[in-house]
Amino acid sequence: MLITGCARGFGKLIARHLDSKGFQIFASCLNPDSPGADDLRKSSSSRLQLLESDVTKNESVEKAVQFVKANLGSSELWAVINNAGILKGFLTELTRIQDFQDTMEVNAFGQVRVTKAFLPLLRKSRGRVINMSSLAGRIAIPMCGAYTMSKFASVGFSDNLRHELDMWGIRVISIEPEIFETDMAAGENIMMSVDDAFVSADEDVKKDYGTEFLRKFKTLTGRAFPPSPNMHKLLGDIESAVTLKNPDPGYKIYRNALVKFILNFYEACPVECQVFYGKRILSYFGSPKA
Repeated sequence: MLITGCARGFGKLIARHLDSKGFQIFASCLNPDSPGADDLRKSSSSRLQLLESDVTKNESVEKAVQFVKANLGSSELWAVINNAGILKGFLTELTRIQDFQDTMEVNAFGQVRVTKAFLPLLRKSRGRVINMSSLAGRIAIPMCGAYTMSKFASVGFSDNLRHELDMWGIRVISIEPEIFETDMAAGENIMMSVDDAFVSADEDVKKDYGTEFLRKFKTLTGRAFPPSPNMHKLLGDIESAVTLKNPDPGYKIYRNALVKFILNFYEACPVECQVFYGKRILSYFGSPKA
């Protein structure tokens, strides 16, 4: 199977786990010589093969297809796990259009590009497409506009593709975890993204939001929404998506029952209630008053 974005985070964890289960893994990385990719190579079996692939470039994805074809041997490609993803931006008004475009290019169009390229191989195996999305693809996350937009697109792509590929016997599964402790969710990376967004904003916008809001957000964000370190919770559902004859169309992954209850309750609330809760969250971070 092919897994994208394997140099760190979920991709690295998934590649290592499925390799330990005996699968032949093609681990795609933006830079296969990076420290994370090198660590994956050293900690995996000889079955795992690293390859370079940039999901935002057609030529790079096509080279990945040719590499997989040349190294499959007598096997068939069973699954494509579209894991590659990025997080950019902050509040919409403080986020550059380029950050929206970059996020969509990787998180949404990257999944489309890779899936289209590998579908001829998946038709032969009657395999499956597994798209790594997020609960942010079902629930709008304030202050993560670009990321939320891209994940809603990912979920919509999976839901549509599921109908289109059923005629070929190909399963399409959406994996939707909450916030887990990956490099993407690391506090220092979020702070850098916030600082970058604020610096690039117009002076009038900076004045309206104020530096106190920015300071308080950076101070409180890690305490308010600490990412879960229990990344192993993802692996069981990934294995089910890969191996079960009839996997679920989607897997929502939570750290515990309490978080599951809170997020499911929020998702079921009327929009007016969601806006009210969102307002309370922004107020907690010291948002400016109208």
